[in-house]
Parts: sequence; C-alpha cells; structure tokens
Amino acid sequence: MKRKLNPEVQIGDRIELFHMDDEISVPLGTRGTVTNVIDDPFDMEGQKLINVNWDNGSSLALLSNADRWIKVEENLTEADARAQADFFRNNEEIFDNFDWRFLREYLKKVQGSGIVNMFGASPLLYSGAEHIERYYGEDREDDEEFQAVIEDADTAKDKMIQGTVKYMENKGLEINLDNVNRYIRKLSNKILELYILFY
Repeated sequence: MKRKLNPEVQIGDRIELFHMDDEISVPLGTRGTVTNVIDDPFDMEGQKLINVNWDNGSSLALLSNADRWIKVEENLTEADARAQADFFRNNEEIFDNFDWRFLREYLKKVQGSGIVNMFGASPLLYSGAEHIERYYGEDREDDEEFQAVIEDADTAKDKMIQGTVKYMENKGLEINLDNVNRYIRKLSNKILELYILFY
C-alpha cells in the first residue's frame, strides 16, 4: 500500500487528490489527468503549478508546495485505494494544523539516523534535542545523520506543540498541560502513520 506522496508528474499522468488548500470544487479523492506542469510565476521558492483535468469537470491547478496528491497506479487494488483515501479524510487536520513538510523531512532524518525502529519514532517528534541526545547520543558525536536529527529536534518539538494547540483551539478543547500532552502523543502517532504510509 506504500506510495509516494506528491511525486513528480508529467503530462498524461493520472493522479488522485488528497488535500487542496482553500478550495471546495475538487473534493478529496477526486482523480484527474495532468495536462501541464509549469513554474509558478508568483512564487520564488520553486513551486510548480500542475494543471489537471479533474474527473469531476474542474480544471483547478495544484500548487506543489501546498496541495497533496499521489499517482494512480493501475495495479493498486480498490481496497488499497479506498484505505488511503479514508486515511486522508480522517486525518486532514494534520495538513490544516501542522507544518507537514518540515515534520516529514525531520522524520526522514530520524529514519536515516537509524536510532529507532520507525514504528516507535513518534516520541522523537516532541522529545527535543536534550532528551534525544541523552538517550540515543552515546558515541554519536561524529555521526552526521544523528547530529542532523539533534539540530532539528527542538524545532520539531516547537512545531508539534504549536500544531497541537492550533488543533485543540479549532476543536474547542480546553488547553492545559495535561490535554496538550495527551493530544501531542495522539497527533504525533497520526503524523508518523502518514509518514510510514508514503515513505
């Protein structure tokens, strides 16, 4: 079931939408055919505009730095496609509240460092550098991949706290230390699940 999120695409590729910022005319799970890929003239960070003829009749373009899609593979079973679409429908709050791009890259660094089995990596999203250094840093002073994790660990922790508080505010939940701790664990598991599903 593992497939790449936001793969490079070319004219003629079939894709399926999993998230589109601030648009309602292309629902989650809609499929379409790529008609063109160009540099976004209004973005200086390398964003692409991906023009798509969606199966629902829309022609809204994807923004490569904001929206989420996968390529549709003919050999993917209907059950797998449904499971992926259901996962995104049930976890859209990840994209709405968290800096998914940063957290994804951080988890890639964790995976590259090999310090934990990735199925147990969710606490590293909110542990911070001091904790990770204390429990995993022995004899890793010259390990560049581990040091890359340490460099980003406090930023990841801050982004997890910010995203969790934003999530709780959007849900109207009481924000206190116990609730933040409970929800940060729950949401970090969802972020890890999304990472493992596609990477």
